Amino acid sequence: MVRKYTINITNIPWTVGRHELWLYFSQFGCVKNAFVAFDKISGLHQGYGHVTFLKKECINAVLERKHSLEGKDLVLYKKKETDQSNTFN
Repeated sequence: MVRKYTINITNIPWTVGRHELWLYFSQFGCVKNAFVAFDKISGLHQGYGHVTFLKKECINAVLERKHSLEGKDLVLYKKKETDQSNTFN
């Protein structure tokens, strides 16, 4: 069973994309994935996303401090741990 350890992030500056999130949060541990939401029609950044880590300890390290990018304070929420394996009902 592989677990996903994810933090949801809001208040992301419009100048920050997936790559910048990945680079910034990599300092806290192994990032598995970074995502920033974009509007499908306008193509504009929606200001929220998430980062998934390989280890739970990485999330704890991230949540112990405040974060800002491009002069904007990020708002972080710990997402409930989920099992990544496929389940068919």
